[in-house]
Amino acid sequence: MELAILTWFAIGAGIAAGAFLLARSAVQLASIAYAVIEHRIDRAGATRQSAAQVAVIVASLGVTSLIAAIAVLAILGGLFATLGE
Repeated sequence: MELAILTWFAIGAGIAAGAFLLARSAVQLASIAYAVIEHRIDRAGATRQSAAQVAVIVASLGVTSLIAAIAVLAILGGLFATLGE
């Protein structure tokens, strides 16, 4: 029972970490846009930084969706095991 609770805690923590990383990357992307508007960085530098932030966003979306898919499969597996008994 304790292992199941720890597993669900780890899944929840992984999803929360992914959501945090997404939000932080979105804020960083907005700050890059603001820096361009304020003429603190040039367009080429902003393009490189934005591309890196978008890569982080895509990676965190992928990892978060993988963790969520594992959670859904675990729930469905438990449901089907219960229905089969």
